[in-house]
Amino acid sequence: MSEVINVSIEAALRTGTGKSYTRKLRKAGKIPAVLLESGKSTILELDPKLLPKAWKSGDRKFNMILDGKTVAVKIQELQIDPVRRSALHVDLVKV
Repeated sequence: MSEVINVSIEAALRTGTGKSYTRKLRKAGKIPAVLLESGKSTILELDPKLLPKAWKSGDRKFNMILDGKTVAVKIQELQIDPVRRSALHVDLVKV
């Protein structure tokens, strides 16, 4: 029997782009992410604490808290570090 996991992950808009900014972001303990929706994309940074629960669940859906609003999203693509097995980047789609 599959149980429904209601995971809520904090997100914040990020202003910086580029390789050096994302490296600094990962060093600070955050994960760079992109929210894709109908022709536009929003760059974000996620809190990684609950992300493994969301991607290991069968449907890969979770609630994202962005600017005080809760948005239902689904993981479209996830890049994982092959050695540390931690998330490097996440592409999200609104559900």
